[in-house]
Amino acid sequence: MIYFLNNIYIRTILGGFFALLAVNVNSQPSIESQNIEVTFNKTSSIIFPTGITSVDRGSRDVLAQKAKGVNNVLQLKAGKVNFKETNLTVITTDGKLHHFLVRYADHPRSLTTQVHHAGISENREARVLIQAELTSDEMQGIAEDILDSPERRPVKYTSHSGMKLSLQGIYIQENVMFYHLRISNKSSIPFHTDMLRFYVKDRQKVKRTASQEVSEELLSQYGNAAEVKGKTTQDVVIALGKFTIPDAKILAIELMEKKGGRHLKLTIRNRTIVRAQPIPSA
Repeated sequence: MIYFLNNIYIRTILGGFFALLAVNVNSQPSIESQNIEVTFNKTSSIIFPTGITSVDRGSRDVLAQKAKGVNNVLQLKAGKVNFKETNLTVITTDGKLHHFLVRYADHPRSLTTQVHHAGISENREARVLIQAELTSDEMQGIAEDILDSPERRPVKYTSHSGMKLSLQGIYIQENVMFYHLRISNKSSIPFHTDMLRFYVKDRQKVKRTASQEVSEELLSQYGNAAEVKGKTTQDVVIALGKFTIPDAKILAIELMEKKGGRHLKLTIRNRTIVRAQPIPSA
């Protein structure tokens, strides 16, 4: 009899405990997962209300990266066709956690999704947070002023196999530096660009010491550098965040030809960078 009563007492206590536990768990706010569709040959973008702090993918089959030059846009792509549904977690600078279920689709319903402060995703035009004090429109206007300014002698140039890459000038506005490049094709063979990059490296590689290269992120690019037809010239303005480099380093500007060997590289020293000029008046 005592044993039976003890069992009833213990079951009553445990039942109450688990009931309270269930109430506590159920009372905690749940974070709803949003559905995102991605495909193999197109890029999907998620626009957040604030900057992105970290990104965690449930599978390597989903390729994810922050969009260049902005703080709050995450670009997604399928690493392979028809991958299994997986998850994606993003933490933003306001401390919020965003959960997504990522599915493969040959034809996604939308390639752009905006996340609001309320956590609801919908497809609509959204504001992008540029990683600079200048807006995208302001940078475009400055680039146009640079291209419309009177002709100047190039700061430096290099040439190879009928191709010529010239640095026409370096300009600065607030925390953004603008590099005016000119790509000239004196041959009759069109030049198709594989890559245009800016990176900082050691001036001289010390024996038995690895040379470190640090790429500079492009905030924006104005002008078409994808193709330079034969006997033509293209002007391009590249916007980068403000920086200087130690005297033992150089800034390299590299233009690589797609499926070709006409590769061009300019090396710029810090003494040239610090001579950046104010933006010319149009």
